[in-house]
Amino acid sequence: MKALLVIDIQEKYLPYYDADLLTRINARISAAQKGSEPIFYFRNIGIQGDNDSYALARDLLIASGHIHEKRFPSAFTNDSFVKELMNLNITELEIIGVDGNSCVKKTCLDAANAGYKVTLNLNCTAARNEKIFEKTLEELSDAGVTLISH
Repeated sequence: MKALLVIDIQEKYLPYYDADLLTRINARISAAQKGSEPIFYFRNIGIQGDNDSYALARDLLIASGHIHEKRFPSAFTNDSFVKELMNLNITELEIIGVDGNSCVKKTCLDAANAGYKVTLNLNCTAARNEKIFEKTLEELSDAGVTLISH
């Protein structure tokens, strides 16, 4: 079974990316919802666990109750999330979100290392440094992550 992971679409991060990113992300979430795919949301709360300044984006489509927090870049550092994946028999992950060079990258690599079939949807992913992101994409591809852009 396939699941969609939405990484760090938070109010404090969105100003760094193009204005249409949230629209594309919401469209992908809507499609996943229609296809009955489990949707997992992650929000980075930082090392200090500062909830107030790390809210999910106001206009983000919330289509499930699977909302997890993480203090470190990879979603796989959240044990309850990892258990949910196992309980739901998830074998394939499509990952979208920000930042492509940090949290998205680390989550993709950890998912691939854990044996998941991983797809990174580039239409719904952004990075603050495009030059570094080109190298990140090569690294992800070498790790077995499928890159798509639709």
